[in-house]
Amino acid sequence: MAINILTKTIKSGLLFFVLFFPGVVFSQTKTGKVLSDETNTGIAFVNIGVIGKDVGTVSDESGNFTLNLDKIYDKDSIRFSIIGFKSRAYLVGYLKEDTIKNIYLSPRSYYLTEVKVFFHRPKRVLLGSQVTSNALRSGFEDNELGSELGIFVEARKQVRLKDINLNVAVCTYDSVTYRINIYQAKNDTSFENILTKPIYISFTKDQINKVIKFDLTEYSIEVEGEILITLELYKDMGKGRLLFHTQFFTGYTYHRKTSQGRWTKAPGLVGMYLHCLTTK
Repeated sequence: MAINILTKTIKSGLLFFVLFFPGVVFSQTKTGKVLSDETNTGIAFVNIGVIGKDVGTVSDESGNFTLNLDKIYDKDSIRFSIIGFKSRAYLVGYLKEDTIKNIYLSPRSYYLTEVKVFFHRPKRVLLGSQVTSNALRSGFEDNELGSELGIFVEARKQVRLKDINLNVAVCTYDSVTYRINIYQAKNDTSFENILTKPIYISFTKDQINKVIKFDLTEYSIEVEGEILITLELYKDMGKGRLLFHTQFFTGYTYHRKTSQGRWTKAPGLVGMYLHCLTTK
């Protein structure tokens, strides 16, 4: 995935490097369905992708998926993952066999840590930056299912997330819907999703004239350390654009083209920030 950046006076394109491989590349369109091995029902919006590659998709509301897989990926692994279920991976070459139609995932149990209650006055903490300048805008370059875009922040103390706020500059859709992901950083390129249940947000283009706020208190999310907060395109919304107000010299926007692809970053911080409360 790439970041598309526009200014009021300058339109800057991205430089794309195209690799040409000699010979014929054989590909196969793989269709199938992701189901729960406990209930035998389809699982909606499962992330599906070749690990470390920009190849992937998301299952539909019934668990069905379609994915074009080139022969060059046959020895790579493809992962099926969604919050609430154990991830499962296969060799691409094995998955492409006609005998494999259904993918079964097992429900995952989350063990809660001991809760300690402290009586103190919590402090308000801001993670990210409010951006209202209209000089720079950036957003999703294309509408690939599984594409993500977000900000990298550091919570120096443990905090509980209160809400997430978006400074949207352009929305050509009548309405949009995204999935929020919250990752704990393992290193500069590796992140682990810490959510125990999916979070979906929706808004209309009529709402972008002011800050778009979503309450997160019901999810009781506590974070500490280096965190990546993203929006994911999990559902086909058709043609359109969603662009955020962006501040250029204050940080980076992280993005990846598919849910199992590589994380990259581009200069400029999108208008996405969180209000939090300290827990200790």
